[in-house]
Amino acid sequence: MSKVVNVAVAVIHFNNQYLLGFRHASQHQGNRYEFVGGKIEPDETPTQGLIREVHEEIGLDIAQNTAVKMGVIRHDYADKTVALHVFKIQVSQAQFDGLQQGNGKEGQAVTWAHQSDLFANHYPLPDANARILQWLRLPNAIYITQPLDYFVGVDKWVDFYSQKLPQSAHCYLRPQTSHENATAMIDGLLTIRADITPIIQYATLACLFKCLPERLFKRLDAWLKNGMVHLNHQQLVTLDFSSLSKNYRYFASCHDQHSLSRLNTLATSHTVMGCFLSPVKATPTHPETFQNGGMGWQAFGELAKLSDVPVFALGGLEQADLATAYEHGAMGIAGIRLLVDKV
Repeated sequence: MSKVVNVAVAVIHFNNQYLLGFRHASQHQGNRYEFVGGKIEPDETPTQGLIREVHEEIGLDIAQNTAVKMGVIRHDYADKTVALHVFKIQVSQAQFDGLQQGNGKEGQAVTWAHQSDLFANHYPLPDANARILQWLRLPNAIYITQPLDYFVGVDKWVDFYSQKLPQSAHCYLRPQTSHENATAMIDGLLTIRADITPIIQYATLACLFKCLPERLFKRLDAWLKNGMVHLNHQQLVTLDFSSLSKNYRYFASCHDQHSLSRLNTLATSHTVMGCFLSPVKATPTHPETFQNGGMGWQAFGELAKLSDVPVFALGGLEQADLATAYEHGAMGIAGIRLLVDKV
């Protein structure tokens, strides 16, 4: 078994620009760009290693900056296995201005890359960094729809969300209805709003694959190409992962340590973009899960540490909770109430 090297990675950004170093040809995965970071010492937490490595490499003190946990990337190379503990750090104008000299403390070249150029692969990264670019496309808020029975009909549901969802929103679509209605709802919304990244229920897709006429399969493929498949808690802990297609990206709902462990296992074989960890506060949708009114931020933070994929806090949250979510290991928040309720 190859040696596991734990590495802290700082995705430092300012106004849609990201700070990259350049690896010398003699280094492992050389002649490529990389995010700032380095090895975590045995006596350090990932955050402590992050702060030390950033200061040692580029002379930047990020001890007072919010380090937003993105996830842990485990990657096997021929000679070693690396576990990248990835954090996103927004710097201030003063910190940005102080990083314009073009060289790190060790003489290595550093540069600011615009997000569009980074996503267009104009800056080749080591193999293990590819997942970071996928995570950077995730927003800090994911919207969740009300089921159909909250509206008068399919047209009203489509009309409401096509108007209310912000541009390029990530949205978990929950029709909670027959497959005929679900097809009409999803197809209707995504036809009007092709900019939306949909997260579609696994059970809904299973019905659609069985019942959709052949002419609609291309539309289904288009939904899945741009979106993700959602596994609820029960599906996550019971499904045989070998039955899940590797052609899709996945998102899941977790409530406890066991489901997070299963999620991490899924992430070793499939592309898992993130999870909803809930309920943080009291919520009517999971009254049986936490009788005391939600797990609370402390318990949430302890569970979030166990996840290898981006965590989105869910359960009674609003936009004002985003900073608190960051502080407790979340990359963002999710919820129905992030949108104004139907009038």
